[in-house]
Amino acid sequence: MQNFVFHLPTKIIFGAGTLDQCGIEAAKLGKRALIVTGKRSASAHGFINKVTDYFEREGVEVVIFDKIEPNPRTTTVDEAGELARTNKCDFIVGLGGGSPMDAAKAIAVAALEEAPIWDFISHGSDSPVKPVTQALPIMAIPTLAATGSEADAGGVFTNWETHEKAVLFHPLLYPKVSIIDPALTTTVPADYTADGGVDIICHVIEGLFTGVENTPLQDRFAMSVIKTVMDNLSLAIANPNNIEARGNLSWASAIALSGMISSGRGGAYPIHALEHSLSGHYDISHGRGLAMLLPAVMEYSYKSRPSKYAMLAEELFDIHRDGQTDEQLAVKGITAMKDYLKSVNRLLTMADIGIEDDSKFDLMADDALKIYGVDGKQLANAKPLYKEDITAIFRSLLV
Repeated sequence: MQNFVFHLPTKIIFGAGTLDQCGIEAAKLGKRALIVTGKRSASAHGFINKVTDYFEREGVEVVIFDKIEPNPRTTTVDEAGELARTNKCDFIVGLGGGSPMDAAKAIAVAALEEAPIWDFISHGSDSPVKPVTQALPIMAIPTLAATGSEADAGGVFTNWETHEKAVLFHPLLYPKVSIIDPALTTTVPADYTADGGVDIICHVIEGLFTGVENTPLQDRFAMSVIKTVMDNLSLAIANPNNIEARGNLSWASAIALSGMISSGRGGAYPIHALEHSLSGHYDISHGRGLAMLLPAVMEYSYKSRPSKYAMLAEELFDIHRDGQTDEQLAVKGITAMKDYLKSVNRLLTMADIGIEDDSKFDLMADDALKIYGVDGKQLANAKPLYKEDITAIFRSLLV
């Protein structure tokens, strides 16, 4: 196990009905909030009105910014930052799924800076990255169990002009408080519920396959998160109002990227890197892209880390060894994962997400290597991913 520092300064208030505490918590952060949300859902379901009412009861004024895209764009962040400055907002609220929560973090920086937010994001350019030195306080109110942005200090942003998608991460961007009310997730449609579940799985499964070897506690944490998603995702899809299932997914989302599981284990995120290059060009749902890529990257990688894949097969899918080698168990585990994805309608091809040809695959591979690669030549993985491997994986999914 590696040495590590585990730091999670976010106060988490969890449980059905806890949204009613958001006003009290907001009053501790400031006097005027910029509430950042998407273009439709939070308004359609009355969440903006509820949050505004709770804030105003505690004397907190509200400014609304409801233009965040599913893959938040840097130009939108810059626009919101200017709105926050103009209205003298002193804290930012991310209300919605991962995109509004991510956007709230970048807006918390943009509100205090004159430079474009892209200047603060490392994206493989030779130009120096501006350091984050200040940010407004942040509150997160998730309405979807998926990205874990409610319990981490990062966000993912798209420069639509260049079609590059990259990460902004800084300790100043931990939310001061997150209100995780699973009742808010009952309105999420089945397809986005499934996308979110796969996102949670990938947040912990990637480190399992790529982190250091001897981390039994972290590995079992990861297995527990995956198993919790698998046990509850189908229940939430079948009955959107199943608050127990929704709550289990919401807590799994928060724990997955909180640092608790990765501490001491480390690991790379090659599936995320490939998906970011994919959605940077095609603007697809993040969870859907991950679902498509997960089995393909597993098939590419398993022979270089068979023991971890065998452990997944045994502990997650209850596949008995019965004299089989690690590689044999790994193959059965990958098949079982495919079967699970199929059961929640997330065993996908490029055609399923609207991609019909390979015209952008070389460029997407270049982007992934430029932004996330080691020396720009390979993606860290149990079996390193070079450009030809990345394009081969993309092409294998054109079927």
